[in-house]
Amino acid sequence: MRDFWITGPIAWDLALYVDRIPASGHFVQAGESAERPGGTGANVAVALSQAGARVHMVGYVGADAAGQNMTKTLTAAGVDVDHVQVLPGHTSSVVLLIEPNGERTIIGIHADLLNTITIPIDAVAPEDIIYFAAWHHSFTAAAQAMAAAGALVTSVPPGTTPAMRYLIGSRNDFSEIPEEATAIVTEGAKGVTVYSPGKSDHYPAIPTDAVDATGAGDAFAAGLLWEIGNGRPLAEGVHLGLAWAATTVRAKSSMPNTTSVRLPGTSDPRPKESPSADRFRS
Repeated sequence: MRDFWITGPIAWDLALYVDRIPASGHFVQAGESAERPGGTGANVAVALSQAGARVHMVGYVGADAAGQNMTKTLTAAGVDVDHVQVLPGHTSSVVLLIEPNGERTIIGIHADLLNTITIPIDAVAPEDIIYFAAWHHSFTAAAQAMAAAGALVTSVPPGTTPAMRYLIGSRNDFSEIPEEATAIVTEGAKGVTVYSPGKSDHYPAIPTDAVDATGAGDAFAAGLLWEIGNGRPLAEGVHLGLAWAATTVRAKSSMPNTTSVRLPGTSDPRPKESPSADRFRS
């Protein structure tokens, strides 16, 4: 199994479960609230580590209590945090407004400083898998260098197309479907469409009762990357990603919990527990 290097947000979430999204000037009462670990980069890293991968997190936290909580969460999940930088100020934080159908609206609180971090190019080995869970143009040179050295580089859109093997994102993330890379487009309950040169293939979502869609796209990306890392066909990665996403939306959590999904070639789900934020619920 290759090592995984996940570059992306590490965030502390405040989830508010509401009956509806209020119109401008209106009031809505949250029926439940929870502070919990999250961030698209951290979510993917934890899901892969739960599955048994060697995962290195690349990102930043602030010099605050939320940053300490996130570092502990990642470490407890088995993720290497040697390349998580501590920056002055706040850890990334978002407010999630979650509706009864599981759909969520996301509000960022602090400025995104991800574009200021250093990508550890020299630490990455050939054939390792790189995933940019968020993209900044400042990552271009690093992505191209790692791809040239033999690493498999993937990203959310827009990415650096010449360096990318796969682009993974929601329909809203793609301004256009690239011709140079394989585009894996998630469409929520509609499933996933894979666009490769000259063709497209659609995969339906797994029916499930959604209570919180937070982290579903990250769970999908992790399942896809897990199978790619094991040398399996892309279609198997899509199927596992859909299974992980379906499991994730059934739980009130920002981070995917993929431990209950049987991995290919195993007879039982992995018993390892996922990071929990139950003690922060209110």
